[in-house]
Amino acid sequence: MAQKPVHILFLSTANSARSLIAETLLRDFGGGRVRSFSAGTQPDGQMLPMVDQFLEAKGYDTAGLFSKTHKLFMEDGAPDIDLVISISAPDENQPVLGPLGALRVHWQMPSIHALRASSDQKNFIRTIYKQLEDSICQALQPSWDGLSVRDVQRLFEQVGPVTQNSDKSYDAIVPERYFGDFAGTELALA
Repeated sequence: MAQKPVHILFLSTANSARSLIAETLLRDFGGGRVRSFSAGTQPDGQMLPMVDQFLEAKGYDTAGLFSKTHKLFMEDGAPDIDLVISISAPDENQPVLGPLGALRVHWQMPSIHALRASSDQKNFIRTIYKQLEDSICQALQPSWDGLSVRDVQRLFEQVGPVTQNSDKSYDAIVPERYFGDFAGTELALA
């Protein structure tokens, strides 16, 4: 019998760069083991064009990616989220929010919004992409057969780009099709 996919929500502040990249990578690498989502506590309303261009250049389909609020995942009809991975910069002091009952992991990563120069933002996107790619690939590397959601949580805690206690430093409109197989479910948006 096939194991149910683990539903993982990447949560950042704006949901315009880091969490959207993480959602894309996990969706692509996770296969049938996982279903990935992303949201923001204060969403910008759109993916940064530079992030969209970067992901498309890497060959990812970005058609369904957009910035959305985390409140969407707390509404009736939303998928049950098993694990929330919050991503925030050290100065964002973002609490690990998300749907009740979901396990939580915190990854500390810098925010693109502090950078003004286009060249700095492009370098940031490449760096963040690589860190997220490495972390997600490490979490997916072992077999998940027989693992509980708590075991999966521990995998993501161990491989995160920067842990909460690390000494490393680093300077809403929702389309109906977003939830895929949850189509037809009415979502009350706040």
